[in-house]
Amino acid sequence: MSQVETAMESELAMLGIIHGKTHQCKHICDFFGTFGFFVQFILAIVSFSALIVKRYQEVPRRPVNIFKYDAAKNGIGAGVVHFMNIFIALQFAGREDPCPWYFVQILFDATVVVFANFIVLRLLERRIMAIWGIEISSGDYGDPPQFIRWLQQLGVWLFVVTACKVGVTALQTLFMTPLADFGAVILNPLCFNPHMELFIVVVLLPLVLNAVQFWIVDNYLMHSPEGYSKLPKSGLSSSFDGPDYGSYT
Repeated sequence: MSQVETAMESELAMLGIIHGKTHQCKHICDFFGTFGFFVQFILAIVSFSALIVKRYQEVPRRPVNIFKYDAAKNGIGAGVVHFMNIFIALQFAGREDPCPWYFVQILFDATVVVFANFIVLRLLERRIMAIWGIEISSGDYGDPPQFIRWLQQLGVWLFVVTACKVGVTALQTLFMTPLADFGAVILNPLCFNPHMELFIVVVLLPLVLNAVQFWIVDNYLMHSPEGYSKLPKSGLSSSFDGPDYGSYT
């Protein structure tokens, strides 16, 4: 083997790719170990904190009761997607390290999926109004806020996030090899420490990606008259005009 070929193979080995095969970490990050549960708890705290910061930036600020409903809807949906991501990563990885596949999932969630969620949610709201005449405008819970309306919107939102996640995952199966290579190459430098790999993939990277995603999702889950400008007027209520809608503190 020539010196040039040896040098090229050395460079590819450093990147984790040799002869078209991606080098996988020998150690597998454990989502369900003590450390795994700890970092997932940190992720939940960080993500919810982004919503609190967002609320204090709002003018006018949402009433507390409405913020609680919006945040709960956002958080439950995110929790469902989080565990779907873990399941998908474990299934795609097989016996190999699932962290690269989890990284791919959150990257898609913060880009493709968050946009797909918005489109499907708005279309579904319009179809429900047109077919059944049920007002399901996200963030409008009535005056005073009604739990049953929040529960209806939660059901719609969970359907949206699940359907979009399944659809995007189906598309990912068409590109499994390049996506697996991409995730493995990005995380290959962390193979020496599975705890660090898990912390960076589940907390540090989502610290930015999930925080931004929570912020964006909250924008279209909260009541926004501008966001419903194309919906039938009969599909909107005046519930946000009442004096008992909630405390603004």
